[in-house]
This record gives sequence, structure tokens and C-alpha cells, in this order.
Amino acid sequence: MEALSETKSWERIQQLETAFQDDPTDEFHVLELGRSYVASNRFSEAVVVLERLKSLNPNSVELYPLLGLSYLNCDRAHEAIDQFKMAMLHKPEASNLLWCMGEALFKAERYLQAVEYFKRSAELERGNLLPLRKMAQAFFDMGKMELAIEILNEAIKYDGSVSELWSSLGWAYLHIAEYTLAIGPLKKSLELNQNNIQCVKSLALSLFALGRKDSSLEYYQLALALDPQDAEALFGLGILYVSSGNLKCAHRQYEALVASKSHLAEDLYAKILERNEILMA
Repeated sequence: MEALSETKSWERIQQLETAFQDDPTDEFHVLELGRSYVASNRFSEAVVVLERLKSLNPNSVELYPLLGLSYLNCDRAHEAIDQFKMAMLHKPEASNLLWCMGEALFKAERYLQAVEYFKRSAELERGNLLPLRKMAQAFFDMGKMELAIEILNEAIKYDGSVSELWSSLGWAYLHIAEYTLAIGPLKKSLELNQNNIQCVKSLALSLFALGRKDSSLEYYQLALALDPQDAEALFGLGILYVSSGNLKCAHRQYEALVASKSHLAEDLYAKILERNEILMA
């Protein structure tokens, strides 16, 4: 069915392209071609066609959401913002448009404004996790971890089955050095997704910071079982060995980092030399 749908979509685009070539002033066919390009993730082509429609009829209500979405997916955030502003003149309280505007502002690194739009979108669609997660991410990128934690806890109340919400909450606690508080959410995330290597590494780091080296070792080994070449896990395990005075094992992690061409190899080697000097003194 999926292949058939793709075939029909391709045929539809071909028909619309022919119609566009025959009469590039036909607003209906131009709009439908732009819509079809967007639906097929052909955003660069959609921009060209939809800009053509804007020159024909700048008052087209359907034009601006499609053009904004196209610019957004072309990583042209500033142009997307302009189009979503126009779209919201007609639908100022449309939840999807509010979210799109928030996403464009987020990509433009205008985080405070992005949060306002995500918040309005979330208020219109109670229980929709997407704007809440984006709000938390914006706060995270601004370094406002307490606010990110507040939003993540709110999102978890709506749906506690999303692994990424728990891991993000644990990571936020980790970034403000609340290692004990980080462990619970990280373990919950791991229960929901056992292959989340970032969560495993975060657990290992939190446990190491709390001085629970045996437990930290287990999680670093688990991370390397998931990906034997993960540079962060190799480095973290190397640091754990250095702190325990086991320089032989630490050097093995250094060699693995060198083999993987990670820049962390030099950092670990410096720690090994520093520890060795202390032990030799």
C-alpha cells in the first residue's frame, strides 16, 4: 500500500508539474503543486513554487503555512518566521501554527520568544507533549535548568511512558549537579528503553559523581556493550580507572580512544600522566 501511495503521489506531482508548465499563472495548480511538494518532503522545490504563488496572489490564506513549513525544513528560520506571521494574521490561535512559529524562533535561537509560542500551543492542546518538550529544550539551551525540570515534570504527568522525557529530566538534574535526583529519572528512562546509550552514560556519570564507583563501572560497561566505540563511555571508564589508581586499565581505554580517533584520547592521557606522577611521588 505504501509503495502504491508513493506511486500515486509521484504521478500526481508529474501531472501538476505539467499543468504548471502549461500555465504558471493558474493559482489552483500552483498551490496544489506546492502542497504536493511539501507532502513529499521536497521543500526546496516547494519554496520556489509557493513564492511564485505569492507573487500571483499575496492574499492566499493557504499559501503562508505551507511556505513557512517549507522554509523551516530548509533551515531558513528567519524566512519561516515571516511566513508564519502572515499565516497567523488569519488564524492567530491555531495550535499547529503556534508550534511552527515556536519551532522557527527556536531554530533562530530566539528562545524566550519560542517559549511563549510553545506555551500558547500547549495551552490550546492540553496533553500534547510536543510543545512541552520543545519548551523544556528551549529552557535547557538557555541554561535555565530549573524551568526545564518544571516543564518536564508537567509533561510526565500527561504521559509517563515516554523514555525521552525521563532521560531529559535526569539530564537536567545532572547539569545542575543534583546527581542523586538524576538517578531515579534516568533509571526509569532505561526501563522504558534499554538501548538508550545516552541514558546509560548519564547514569554512569551520576553514580561516579556520587562516589559509587562499582555501580558506575557496571553502567559504563553496559554502554560499551551497546557501542564498543562510544568515545564518551571509553573516556568515562578511563577516568574511573584513573581515579581508582588502575592505570593499566585506564591506558587500555586511552588506546581504544586513539584507535577511534577521538579528541578525548589526549584528555585521558593527561589524566593518566597526572595520576601517575601523584602515585610516584
